Amino acid sequence: MTRRHTKKFTIEEIEDRVIQKRQLSNHTLLDAIDESPEFHDPYSELNLFLSQKIKKEMRHCSNSKKWSVQLQDELLHKITPEFQKKFPRYRLGIAALKKTWEKVQYFSTQIQGQKEALTQDGKLNIPFFIKENLKTTPKLQNTCHLHPCHYAHQLAVKMSECVAVVDGIRPKLDQLTRTIWSLQRHLFTQLSPEHCKSPYDENEKVDKLIVKSVLEITAKHPEISQAELAFHVQKRLVQLRMITLTYTSSQIRKMLVALIAEQAPSTSQRMEKILDRIPYPIAKCLKSELGSTLIDSPYLCHEAVVEEVFMFFQKASAALKDLEEEEIERKIQNWTIQGDMLQRWVRLNHDSMLYKEMEKCWKETEQKNLHTMVAKVHHDFLEKHPHLISYAKEVEVRTWTYLKYLWYTQGFSEETATFDRFIQWHKQLLLPLALSPNQLIEKIESVCKKCLPLMPFNRARAQTILVTEKENSSQ
Repeated sequence: MTRRHTKKFTIEEIEDRVIQKRQLSNHTLLDAIDESPEFHDPYSELNLFLSQKIKKEMRHCSNSKKWSVQLQDELLHKITPEFQKKFPRYRLGIAALKKTWEKVQYFSTQIQGQKEALTQDGKLNIPFFIKENLKTTPKLQNTCHLHPCHYAHQLAVKMSECVAVVDGIRPKLDQLTRTIWSLQRHLFTQLSPEHCKSPYDENEKVDKLIVKSVLEITAKHPEISQAELAFHVQKRLVQLRMITLTYTSSQIRKMLVALIAEQAPSTSQRMEKILDRIPYPIAKCLKSELGSTLIDSPYLCHEAVVEEVFMFFQKASAALKDLEEEEIERKIQNWTIQGDMLQRWVRLNHDSMLYKEMEKCWKETEQKNLHTMVAKVHHDFLEKHPHLISYAKEVEVRTWTYLKYLWYTQGFSEETATFDRFIQWHKQLLLPLALSPNQLIEKIESVCKKCLPLMPFNRARAQTILVTEKENSSQ
């Protein structure tokens, strides 16, 4: 009988075999990545990591445009070590790797060749993609009976996944949906604001402050760019906050009393001393709000006016309190990208004396020449209320605001999209220039790009709108 020989191992060899067995056992026990919930969440840390790694390696791996065994081995070799450290519970399988690679390849192909698709730092150009996708909005309306804001959410989801893959960051889906909806709603026809409330509408107190500023600034500067508008709105909110932080309630009241008393034939020495101590920017801001209240309620006594304006500053302070700067900037951006179009989606003070004058003129005027109507109402209002002559400029600005509001809310049938109303408003504003048809289209396109940079402008459609409007007005 042959004698069996047992191989002898050194202590070091036995320890190595134990470690190898443990590693093999651990590898077998690791969860497959493609079976994990994280892998199916496009915004998970795991997916963001994989997408960015594959995107980076695609620039260097050979034959990266077509999946192959060689590409598979290269990706596994380069990504696995870091992946294992970051996600020790999972093992990186070929199926998951290929699926992620195909997703990255798909989105990379989609943006390839589009000059504006990426920003200078290589990030996805969100405004560009919003504008491009909004071009299909009019066609979406009749596809199903879902609430119109569903399309905004659908587009936001699609864009968010692209952002996650290309930029490797977790997008704020709700905020992106709000931005898209704030623009998309102006392109739909047969859409009544009263019957189309959306969870993405913004109606907080700070939104009312922003809208108030937008209306006042655009009334003064009808062709102000969106970037300039956002800057001036931001500046105004900073000023409102600074006044309530710098001065006590008692000081604000005293300044308001002094400023409104300044309109009287004679001012006491005490009031003059207070006026001398008010910095010009503060006085301008306070006086503007006094004028705003007096224009809407010219019969209010001075004490009531002061109280109302004081309460405005208190409410403004409360609205801005505890809000992060980033959130305020986001809201300002969302409102200013709508420009004048937001007039259709807000409600102004119908009890205002000046509004009633403007509405009366609107109803009585058949051929609506905007400049003539504003001049008439402005003149008649100051003739009735001569004590407001020092606020003549403010009255003119507010008159334009109310006329614009009536234009957007009462000037068209429900089927007319808000963006079409915007185009026709600017056509009416440009009438005194007597532009040729081509000059008019070019000018309105320039205004749209400046004031509404994210709204898609279609020359052929604009021409149809302007011709139709001309024909209707001549009948």
